[in-house]
Amino acid sequence: MTVTYGLRWDYNTAPSSPNGTPPFTVNQVSDLETATIAPAGTPLWHPQKDDFGPRLGVAWQARPKLVLRAGAGIFYDLGYSDITNVMISFPYIQQKLVLGTSFPLNASSAAPPPFTTSPPAAVMSVVDPNHVLPRTYEWNAAVEDSITNADVLTLTYVGAGGRRLMRKDIYIAPGPNFTGEFDLLSNRATSNYDALQAQYRHRMSHGLQTLLSYTWGHSIDDVSSDANYQNVPLAQSASSERGPSDYDIRNTFSGAVSYDIPGPGRGVLKQVFGNWSTDSIIYARSAPPVNVATGQNPFAGSVLSGASSVQRPDVVPGASLYMHPSGAPGGKVINPAAFTTPVPATAQGDLGRNALRGFGATQWDITLRRQFRFTERFSLQARADFFNILNHPNFGSPINYLTSTQFGQATQMLNSYLGSGGQGGGLNPLYQIGGPRSIQLALKLQF
Repeated sequence: MTVTYGLRWDYNTAPSSPNGTPPFTVNQVSDLETATIAPAGTPLWHPQKDDFGPRLGVAWQARPKLVLRAGAGIFYDLGYSDITNVMISFPYIQQKLVLGTSFPLNASSAAPPPFTTSPPAAVMSVVDPNHVLPRTYEWNAAVEDSITNADVLTLTYVGAGGRRLMRKDIYIAPGPNFTGEFDLLSNRATSNYDALQAQYRHRMSHGLQTLLSYTWGHSIDDVSSDANYQNVPLAQSASSERGPSDYDIRNTFSGAVSYDIPGPGRGVLKQVFGNWSTDSIIYARSAPPVNVATGQNPFAGSVLSGASSVQRPDVVPGASLYMHPSGAPGGKVINPAAFTTPVPATAQGDLGRNALRGFGATQWDITLRRQFRFTERFSLQARADFFNILNHPNFGSPINYLTSTQFGQATQMLNSYLGSGGQGGGLNPLYQIGGPRSIQLALKLQF
């Protein structure tokens, strides 16, 4: 038996400025109507000094080919989230609105607003003064059995609970001291994750190497991002927002196989048919959640609408949530007739968060390669990579807000839906999973 244990201490101070331009904060965030700007130099929060993270790992060889493992620990995040906005908001952003005027502007209208540290603040971004470090409690247990000298099977349970996680809310003119946008970062989110993982490994033997993995997992939370605006009224969040995480994928399978193709042992045939190998990767997953929203902006002080809307509709009893018209991308669309706007219009609907599902994804990539060895040190590898060789169509999630004329329909292939690369985020669609079949030819000189 092997036991590994340790203790980590985390201490993360609030950001500050060394050059006399400190970030500003507020005295409290429980009631923004009465909140005031704190005196200059007030720290964004008072860091805790008791964030200890114990870790424990145990491995026991129960039999010569059977190993049991278990582990647990507490892990802290930095808790900074989108905190850079705090450093570039009030008073370092001043706003002046000029309405009903004509060009050229007169001197008074064209004059920039004066720099001031006195309220009201036009743009304010703050962290809850009672901020603490987000933390995750993790635990796992595994059984590993060496079936043969080359084959290993592993079953693992993984669990995690996120507490005091970050969320971000935006308010417009929430009080007399704040006349414009007010962004609030706070520790008001939680999450839970459970998963069963199965893995089969075949070590290189007779030119064959294999890795097969399957995961059943379920992630639940009330907020899935610490940077995207939430803006469901905080009083409702605990009860109405808990549901599948945005990234909750229940079933995932991946397989990788490498095989050195047997060839002739000598002669001219070896020069033509020798040293060939093939690699395959197969990936399949079930559908991610779709959070159906009205597309409207009903909550006071909020500016989120369209795809960013956080108001969900009511469900029409007895109506089918999906339709399967001929020619629909992915074979289905979400039925708009299954939902209605809540009554009153400022209410949150009875449809749960992330209650529906989009489309699964499946892709098979294969490589054919040959090694040309010139000397002991120099060789040349020629290879052809075929991505999505079966040209299987994979679609991004459907439009999720009811005010869109394309509601419920998938409008992008998965590779484009996941991002366009660069400032748009994600990988270049050419190199992303979920695109049409593509082929890449390459030569690699190895020395």
